[in-house]
Amino acid sequence: MLNKLKLRLRALFFKSKMEDELQAELQFHLEREIEENIVRGMTPEEARYAAIRSFGSVERVKEESRDVRGVRLLEEVWQDLRFGARMLMKNPGFTLIAVITLALGIGANTAIFSVTNALVLRPYDFHDLDRLVSVFGTMPQQGDDISLMAPADFADLRRQQTIFADLAAYRQSNSNLTGAGEPERVQNFEVSAGFFRLLGGEATLGRSFLPEEEQAGCGQVAVLSYSLW
Repeated sequence: MLNKLKLRLRALFFKSKMEDELQAELQFHLEREIEENIVRGMTPEEARYAAIRSFGSVERVKEESRDVRGVRLLEEVWQDLRFGARMLMKNPGFTLIAVITLALGIGANTAIFSVTNALVLRPYDFHDLDRLVSVFGTMPQQGDDISLMAPADFADLRRQQTIFADLAAYRQSNSNLTGAGEPERVQNFEVSAGFFRLLGGEATLGRSFLPEEEQAGCGQVAVLSYSLW
């Protein structure tokens, strides 16, 4: 692949030299064909005519050789680029409008994609987001409505399951934050010890929860979000 690219670039930037080499190669094969025809008993004139007829049009052979090397495509692209550049230089007003239009179009598309990617495609900056799933309990007696999973059920599921790489539990609630200043209603989550590890996140300061801290009777600890901190 690299050798082909080198050959095409050489043919593009050293076209005269490559053409001379191609002409010399074709001339060599033509002369060998003439010599063989003379050995077969033809006159020099008949040998040359037969060789040219057998070899075909020299220009056609050159074009076929350029196509095989991929040079012709590069030449056409290079010619188109040069022609486009000349046209743009001849019309600076049009060029300025075209550049501004392209810049606005590219900028608008980039901004739209960034927003879509952040809100729809990847709304959370989690590790292996496409592999994260939520597991819920159901209540068949109430029409298979989604229900919260009891802590004991989660413990059994985490211990017995063989499908997932890891499991973590969470429960959302609201609390009153008191202390300095006026009390404030804040949103909080109760999570199992491996919650942050599963999401691929680490604490900016301090540490996240330890396995023994999710056991009953252990002292209550908390991890603050950056905005609350």
